Amino acid sequence: MNCKRGMGLVLVGAIASAVPVAAQAVPRQQRAVLVRDVEQAFLTQVSREMALTEDQAPRFQRVVALWAQKRGGLEAEERKLRQALNGELRPGVAADPDSVSHLIDAINVNRIAYAETFRDEMRDLTPVLTPVQRGLFQLSRDRLLARVGDLQQQRPGGLKAGAVQEP
Repeated sequence: MNCKRGMGLVLVGAIASAVPVAAQAVPRQQRAVLVRDVEQAFLTQVSREMALTEDQAPRFQRVVALWAQKRGGLEAEERKLRQALNGELRPGVAADPDSVSHLIDAINVNRIAYAETFRDEMRDLTPVLTPVQRGLFQLSRDRLLARVGDLQQQRPGGLKAGAVQEP
């Protein structure tokens, strides 16, 4: 079995086992542990696929962990902003147009900052990884994120057509 196929099977197995648990309204703490475990399995596999040296591996882990932490903060902020927007837009209650406008702007600024973290992470990985390794990491993460999105769509209570996904 080649390394790419092996990585795919491990990731699909890890994510697939996470979905039934995630579909049961798992408390945040358990969800965080689940996410951390899937992320660690992914990083272990992608590190093998990229054939990181002993010098590269800890540097790679530090950069990825730093940016994952920053994205986690942005995700939490977006959840807070979306909750506030949902509160403003309750049926039967007049929304404050200024508050709604402010929240929409803040959500969009947050989303841009979130997207920029991927660019900035790759910039920080430039002195750590070769261009080929960075390419492998980019493609592997894109496949993982696409698979997670697919699983979220399929799970009970998952996203419906046209629904907006929270990060």
